[in-house]
Amino acid sequence: MIVNFRDLGGHAGVGGRRVKPGLLLRGTALHDVTDDDLADLKDLGVGLVFDLRALDEATGRPDKLPAGATYRREPGVASMDEVHRELLDWSVLMDQLSASEEALTQMESFQGGIYGEMVERPQAFQALVGELLAQPSRPVYIHCSAGKDRTGVASAIILRLLGVSHDDIMADYMVSAKYPLPDYQAVLDQAKKHGPRIGALIGMMLTVSPAQLDFAFQHIDEVWGSWDGFVADGLGLTPQDVETLQQSYLS
Repeated sequence: MIVNFRDLGGHAGVGGRRVKPGLLLRGTALHDVTDDDLADLKDLGVGLVFDLRALDEATGRPDKLPAGATYRREPGVASMDEVHRELLDWSVLMDQLSASEEALTQMESFQGGIYGEMVERPQAFQALVGELLAQPSRPVYIHCSAGKDRTGVASAIILRLLGVSHDDIMADYMVSAKYPLPDYQAVLDQAKKHGPRIGALIGMMLTVSPAQLDFAFQHIDEVWGSWDGFVADGLGLTPQDVETLQQSYLS
């Protein structure tokens, strides 16, 4: 079973229409999925796996793909491809943070800034929307590592383009809080043993909060001037592109 898996279909969008089910799927990375999981994704018709992870994550834990699906990786947080950090082993990361005040301070700063960076440097989301426009009848599986932050922002952007309300977007985003990774509690307990700062940092990395997504949308207005400015200049979409998305993904 894929953790934190869901379909973005069903939400009410612009003009009283609803997001079509079965086309926009989200969840966790596919490196440890079972053959049954892959068969389920194939049965759902998944034709593209869109990976928002950093290069180190994707090469260290490569996705398994359902039969017939293509793969594309674009880093949701661009700097994670540029500055290598420990992303695959919680114990190693905690040891590094415990051993170096500089490393801990840098990681706190980085983690606190990822939502801002995602909307400041939205090339991955621009690429994703481009894929949706190119083949709107192809079901897409969107993921990062835990399927909550990078995937959450990507999903929120898509839903807002389709005219879904902020409350419904937030409700979908917060579903991730109900489905933590299987080792969530063990990792959090281990982190707390390294002290309150590391416990708080790892806790932030493992969870989601409404404040994070609200900040992302507020930061869009600050950086791009408005949502419309972000759509035009950040995502590179014309009004006709947005209308095409709505026609393709709403019914």
